[in-house]
Parts: sequence; structure tokens; C-alpha cells
Amino acid sequence: MMNQYEVPAYLEDSVPGLRQRLRQLPAVFQLYDTMTCFTRFTHDQLLTHNYAVAARCLKAAGRLYSRGNQFVKQAIIGIFIHDLAQLPLQDNRERIDRCNLIPENIYPFYIQEQLNQQHHGNK
Repeated sequence: MMNQYEVPAYLEDSVPGLRQRLRQLPAVFQLYDTMTCFTRFTHDQLLTHNYAVAARCLKAAGRLYSRGNQFVKQAIIGIFIHDLAQLPLQDNRERIDRCNLIPENIYPFYIQEQLNQQHHGNK
């Protein structure tokens, strides 16, 4: 199992474009900071329709969820997926493109988060 201290190195290897941003974080590896940086980077790729890099990010998130300990899994769901579900979608085509990039092991969490947000938005 991958622990929270291994996440930054894994992300640097999996998503080379993220390396510079991660290196700007404090030397003490905080999972929250790392995951927030990773999430923002992924958002930037999706919002600019850089789907090749976004796909690498989402694949890395799926692997982190599969291989991570409970803290890593909670960070993927609570930070990455939560924020991913809040990103605006321009149209159904963009929804399909985004959904096709999300690995199947984290896809149910993405759908659940979208449903939760719709439910809270309709109150």
C-alpha cells in the first residue's frame, strides 16, 4: 500500500508537468497540500481541454485510490473527486469527454459527488 508520504514522488513520476508545482510546496509532505496542488493542476488541464495530460492525471488518481492506504483514498475522494465534480461543464459533449477520462474505480465516487451537489443545490 502506498502511504501519504509516497504520493508526491508518485505524482512527479506519473505526471511530469506537475513536478514544478509540487516542488514549490514546503519540504514537509502534507497530503492535503499535495492533493490540492494535484487537483488544481488537473482542473487547469480539463478547463483548457488538454485531455492528454488530464487523462494522465485522472489515471494517476485512479491508481492512487487503488494502491493507497486509507488516508490516500480519503484524500482522493474528499479532495480530488469532490473538486472535480464541481468543475463546470459547457455542454453534454464536454461531460462525455470528461467522464470517458475518469477511471472506473473512482467513477462511482464522481457520480455520487455530482448527485450530492445537485441535491444540495436544489434545496
